[in-house]
Amino acid sequence: MMGKLIVELPEHLHLELKKKATLEQRTLKSVITELVKNYISEEQSPEVVSETGLCGAWQDQREPEEIIRDIKSHRKWSLPRRKT
Repeated sequence: MMGKLIVELPEHLHLELKKKATLEQRTLKSVITELVKNYISEEQSPEVVSETGLCGAWQDQREPEEIIRDIKSHRKWSLPRRKT
């Protein structure tokens, strides 16, 4: 069984992808399948993640529930909308 994936791309990317596939005498399906396989098989080494300097950088004494409440209270999109 095969799964289906529908992706909307910006027109310029879609055209470039079609052009490249045509030049290589390949189908869009085969090109995209290869791209996805390569993406999934990429191994992320721990060094790459830790080099960002962000791992473990956030230290907070509050309980997780308190942090979540604080974050949610500052979200403007979660507030009820006013009728105009």
